[in-house]
Amino acid sequence: MHVEMITDYYKINRSKVVQNMDGTPQKRYNLSLKSTTPNKMVKTDQTVDVIDLCSDEETDTNTDNTNSAIKSSPMCLRFDDSDTTNSTILYTPKTPTNSYESTPKKINSPGTSKKFFSPTKNRLVNTPQKAKKNLHNMFNSSDGALDESFPDEFKSYDDKTMFLLKIIHNYLYDEPLRKLLPESVHNLLSKTLEVVKPGMRLICRLFWRKRCWYRREDAKKIAGGDNNIDDPHFEFMINSLVEQGFIKYSANDVNCMTFDDYVEVLKLNELKDVCKDLNIKVKTKQEAITSLKNFISRTVNISNYFKGEKSSNANRGMEKLRLKAGKCYRLSESADVTFTKLYYLMYFGIDYSIIRESKLELILLNSKVKKEIYPINDDITLDNASVVFNTSDEFESYMNAYKISQKWHIANTTDEKIVISSMVYSLYKNLSEEEWNYYKSLPSWLRKYTPGHIYIKLLEKSVPELKKMKEKKYIKQALKILTTLIQQSAFRQHKKSLWYAEKALILEKHENSYEKAAEVLLEGLKSDIEEDCKCEMRPRAFKLATLKCTELSDELRQQLLQCALLNSVKENDFEAKHIYKQPTETCNNRGKIKFETLTSDGSRMFLDAEEYCIEEYINTGEYTHGGHWEGRIISTIFFVLFWDIIYVRLPGVRGVFLSQLQMFPQDLFTDSFYVNRKALIDDRLREISNATESELLTWIQETWDARPEGELSGITRSIGVERVKAVCRCLGGAATSALCARLAKDYRRTHSGFPDLTLWNQITKQIKFVEVKTDSDKPSVKQLQWLRYLVDAGLRAEFCYVGTNTTRCKARAAPQHL
Repeated sequence: MHVEMITDYYKINRSKVVQNMDGTPQKRYNLSLKSTTPNKMVKTDQTVDVIDLCSDEETDTNTDNTNSAIKSSPMCLRFDDSDTTNSTILYTPKTPTNSYESTPKKINSPGTSKKFFSPTKNRLVNTPQKAKKNLHNMFNSSDGALDESFPDEFKSYDDKTMFLLKIIHNYLYDEPLRKLLPESVHNLLSKTLEVVKPGMRLICRLFWRKRCWYRREDAKKIAGGDNNIDDPHFEFMINSLVEQGFIKYSANDVNCMTFDDYVEVLKLNELKDVCKDLNIKVKTKQEAITSLKNFISRTVNISNYFKGEKSSNANRGMEKLRLKAGKCYRLSESADVTFTKLYYLMYFGIDYSIIRESKLELILLNSKVKKEIYPINDDITLDNASVVFNTSDEFESYMNAYKISQKWHIANTTDEKIVISSMVYSLYKNLSEEEWNYYKSLPSWLRKYTPGHIYIKLLEKSVPELKKMKEKKYIKQALKILTTLIQQSAFRQHKKSLWYAEKALILEKHENSYEKAAEVLLEGLKSDIEEDCKCEMRPRAFKLATLKCTELSDELRQQLLQCALLNSVKENDFEAKHIYKQPTETCNNRGKIKFETLTSDGSRMFLDAEEYCIEEYINTGEYTHGGHWEGRIISTIFFVLFWDIIYVRLPGVRGVFLSQLQMFPQDLFTDSFYVNRKALIDDRLREISNATESELLTWIQETWDARPEGELSGITRSIGVERVKAVCRCLGGAATSALCARLAKDYRRTHSGFPDLTLWNQITKQIKFVEVKTDSDKPSVKQLQWLRYLVDAGLRAEFCYVGTNTTRCKARAAPQHL
């Protein structure tokens, strides 16, 4: 019975009797499914006729029932004679071996090579090949969980699929994380452990590719990659993915795909065939799409009047397209949502634009091959999203707020952004007191991962959009938003001074309410905002106080002027160098001003304003070296000298390190960075201040050498360690400590605004920091504050004005101030 079943399954022809030349019958055997002419005689010696086509790794030990029926376990092919027929191929479970033995045959001719029957190719082959493994049994786990040796078991997966499998594994084995996704997501992720290989590769690739339909052959190529997948295994795999809910397919469902979906997957020749069947003549794909769309849009079909049919053009056209496209597959909606939430959850703490723009896999690959190295050491214990969220509802609320922010960023018109702004304002106002208390209970560096922070950021961005409309109601809405931003004390407090200044500006320019504007500025200047931040309000306050208007009372004007002049920093407080030079044409330089100079061999060279000023300073002989590094030089010095403190895992402080792919600790851009490390930072500042030149330079060299070349951090490797050491040699320990102190106490504010140029003399150890401005440039508040800090620390710092009208602005120091 079993022999007959297998014989029928492989459709092996019965032996044929042919006549020899002498008339005697000669029996021959056909092992090919296509050819009727046999190539070999099958030897009936049962002891030596076994061809083992099993995989080396399969360990089926059930060898008792040699004549059992076909089972779901891995099978081995065996050529065997039996009592029924000598031409039957029997399948028998058999213990695999690592070697292949050819079936002994009687060689009819001296030059005939050995042949082996391939069940996958259904023909004889010259070399044996291992049979495809039963991957379903290998990777199907009854308990739905991976064991701890996960990476070793899936070595054959490609790196990109491994990245996905690892985060699934980590999620399933982390109890706090499992609470943050709904039950439906958890159930679908559990099914990934039962996916037939290479189904996970197909899922992974479809997730990162464009969300569209893929034809059967395209899906097959995506799943196989560099390897070919035979049709039976692909059908088994894809059907299981459809059944498990990962893949959606279009077979036998004309409503599953739209007209646009069909024309996207079909090629020009295929569309021409469809058009030909419908008596439509086209030449290009666009013509075919337009003609088919017009055909389908017609509701009346003239043939219905003559044939009595009730089919419409839409049904006929869509049916033609469906038949031509065949089976198509795409990632299911539930799988799309599931993996999106998984990636956002498991890579919590990184810039989500990396995931949104499909750059994550490239970053992971670069990190693996050490092309891009992140400074978070492997021995650092990482926290995860459970330090912020306690329930799935909290995480879902954050994801919904993030989706709204994405709608804002992709909105193309001001009207769209204003609509989103109104929705966000309502959501913000509806936050409960319980939610507010929870937000305030979080550390300052984790509050940005809450819906409240996202709402505040979007409301802040909506103010300029509302001002563009210049209508009364939109101006009122902008003022209402600014008032709301100022009143809250949980998020983005470092922006509060700018909110005060913006509100005063709107009141002055759009409402013509000078008194209210002055009151707003006075409120901000007298608040508990940091003094450095108040400097951002003082220019607006000074301008309003000196404005000639009748509405502003003398008392209010005097108070405003007094607050505006308190601790103010002015541009003409600093020394200045004026370089009179005519810039070149800027039409071919994208608006960047260039200055012409001559090289040592007399050739012409065009330089930016900063590079030109370096040449001028060095040509005077006062300085031997210089670099246009802005704040990169001081940030590099800070990171080199404080590396171990910046990236230390602080006891009792959670949420500082959330991902292996973060460049900085989460608290670096908050006030808490210094508070969390105060003792360590103060001790290090003293060490630097008291260090000798040799100790300081050795310190820098050792840290520089200890960090890999391609690491992404605050260290700018392009500057070069010798230049960093040269700058620190000129600064000395005390000045280096003073510069690092300002960065350590408020890195968020002070990492920018540092002067453009760093100039030094390697022989005299003189050093100077220069802020370069052209005729139309104005310094920012941060730049003025850095110049003031440098001068107060005993360092030389100045402005360098280059152009033809450097003295036009009255705020600038005159050349005689040198």
